[in-house]
Amino acid sequence: MHYLFSILSALSSSVTSILGKYSFNIGASPSQILFLRFLFSFIISGIIFIFMGYKFNIKKFLLYSLLGIVNYGIAAYSFFIGLQFLNPAYATVVYFTNPIFVSYFQHKLTKRKINLLNATAVGLSFAGVVIANMGERAFENNESIVFGTFMVLFSSFINAVFIVSVGEYIKQDNSHPFENAFYTFTGVFIYYFIFTIITNEIFLINRTYLLSGLILAILATFVPLTLNYFALKKIQSHTLALIMPLELLFASILSAIFLDEQFNTLKVLGLILVGIAPIVDISGIENE
Repeated sequence: MHYLFSILSALSSSVTSILGKYSFNIGASPSQILFLRFLFSFIISGIIFIFMGYKFNIKKFLLYSLLGIVNYGIAAYSFFIGLQFLNPAYATVVYFTNPIFVSYFQHKLTKRKINLLNATAVGLSFAGVVIANMGERAFENNESIVFGTFMVLFSSFINAVFIVSVGEYIKQDNSHPFENAFYTFTGVFIYYFIFTIITNEIFLINRTYLLSGLILAILATFVPLTLNYFALKKIQSHTLALIMPLELLFASILSAIFLDEQFNTLKVLGLILVGIAPIVDISGIENE
């Protein structure tokens, strides 16, 4: 069941790059779209928090708020900055170096050894992402690729810190994932509220940005984070990181259905490798 949660999270997250790029095309800045994204996430999670009758815990709030700001305040902002200079497909390739960082951090933090199957899974995942995007000519980009690549790579690095930190703490925590999501979104909303006031961007938000912000809040934020909190109760951080690139597979399928995009040999091969990687990793865990 926990593996299913992480797969559904990847499915829900598959709209992130496309909606992010669309938001820029209609004139929204990274700060504005992130503010709206977490405003709506805060409202949704707050309604659930009240409905479920949870009691506010200041210690958990401070912890998950801090981790949320690290991931969504620093990592997400860096990703959206980088996305302005890259096409969404290439940004996906760079971002999904993530399993490499997660495996390294988990090894350093928990002293858990990385066996041959785990390492193979990471290699398959990244190779699959690269090949799949080569299949759709993701690297044909004449924009400022160096700066954009650096920002997305930095985002991937920071997100890995978040996944490993949350993954280790949440297994020892008796709180509910919906509760943790509320604490996370509250902290990040406050962060972007202050940030956009300081930069005066909050006063320039156009109502045409609202729909993108709402969809990003639901599909790319609230749903995947909550599902990942459920998943991390049982599965390892690096396994979650290897399931995350399935987002690319789901995005490709949705594009084929709704946008009539075609698959080719390279793209299919890459997506197969992405799909195999979590299976190989799980086999490595079971053999320990």
